[in-house]
Amino acid sequence: MSATSTTKGKVGERDLAAHIRAVTGWDVQRRCRQHAGDSDLEGVPRWSVESKRHKAATRSDIAGWWRQTVMQASKGGLLPVLFFRRDRDTWRAVWPAAVTLGVQHADMWTGYQWTVEGSIEAWAAVAREVV
Repeated sequence: MSATSTTKGKVGERDLAAHIRAVTGWDVQRRCRQHAGDSDLEGVPRWSVESKRHKAATRSDIAGWWRQTVMQASKGGLLPVLFFRRDRDTWRAVWPAAVTLGVQHADMWTGYQWTVEGSIEAWAAVAREVV
C-alpha cells in the first residue's frame, strides 16, 4: 500500500469516527494500533467497523470488503458494519439486514446479498437499538 493510500485511509477513519460521534454521541476513535482482524474504530458498542475509501468503488469491491468485514466481526463475536466512501461522495454504511429485521440468530444471513446499505444516520438508528 502506498504512503498516499495509507494517509487517505487514516484521514478517512478520522473523518468517519467524527461523523459517527456526531450522530450517536459515542466516544468513537480511530484505532491507532491496528492488527489484522481488528476493527478500524473503537467505541462503537457491539459492532466491528471496517472503513474503506476508494476512488470509484464497484459492487464487486464492496462485496469483497463485506466478506472481510464479516470475518473480522466473527472473530470478536460482534456485528459487522462496513463504511465506504467514494471520492467526492458521502459515507455509506452496509450492515446485515437481519439486524434491521430483528432476527436473533442470523449467522446464515452474512452474505452480501443479505445486507442493507444506507447513510450513517440510518445505520446509527439501527445500531442504537442493539446496544
